[in-house]
Amino acid sequence: MEGEQKFKGYQWIKAKIVRDLRDPRPESHRVEENSIVCEEVIPTTKDEWGKRAEILFRDKSWLFDSVEDLRAKEREDRTSLGVVEPLKILGIKIKDRDEEEKQTFEQKLEFLKKEDEARQAQNVLFEELLPPEMKSLRYVPSRLEIHWQCHGKDCKTHNMQILDWGLIELQGREGIERAKEKLESICNLDKYTLKFFLGNIHNHPTSFTIVGLWYPKRVTDLLFR
Repeated sequence: MEGEQKFKGYQWIKAKIVRDLRDPRPESHRVEENSIVCEEVIPTTKDEWGKRAEILFRDKSWLFDSVEDLRAKEREDRTSLGVVEPLKILGIKIKDRDEEEKQTFEQKLEFLKKEDEARQAQNVLFEELLPPEMKSLRYVPSRLEIHWQCHGKDCKTHNMQILDWGLIELQGREGIERAKEKLESICNLDKYTLKFFLGNIHNHPTSFTIVGLWYPKRVTDLLFR
């Protein structure tokens, strides 16, 4: 985004939205980006992220005790987003993506460009056709992956890639090692009350990945339980 429509991570916006009929997931909408109006920024406060938490977590329906519970909800009604708190962080590693993933990215990008050209007469913008992971229009050759355990009674641990926008932008600016260092700091559960925003993959709805990170300092731990 540019100019007055460039918004921060925790900021209210007004915008025109429409259900994405190409995507059966109930949370999937398209935003008309030219309609975005930026409003109040929700800052960090003395109680850490208390005000942000009041807004984000007032609806308890998207808070889950475990990944297994979130997957069960997906099977029930196609829920594709949820928040899960990790019990343990078992490891963080850099995972290089294989050549097949790169070719898939390039093929999908080419398809979307052609689709955009075909729809220019209908004023459908190329930006509207792009899935979130391709907004930057550049291939990311490696990603960070977390091995973690949730609070599920029978959790066998999870390996999930990180698609958090801020972390990927840091990786683009300063490199994957700097992003890994930042993630390792955030994943210190003695210091931060960490939660993962999990989202699934359109073509693989039971496969969830980490699309966002919540990490206020642990002094406010009781506010988020």
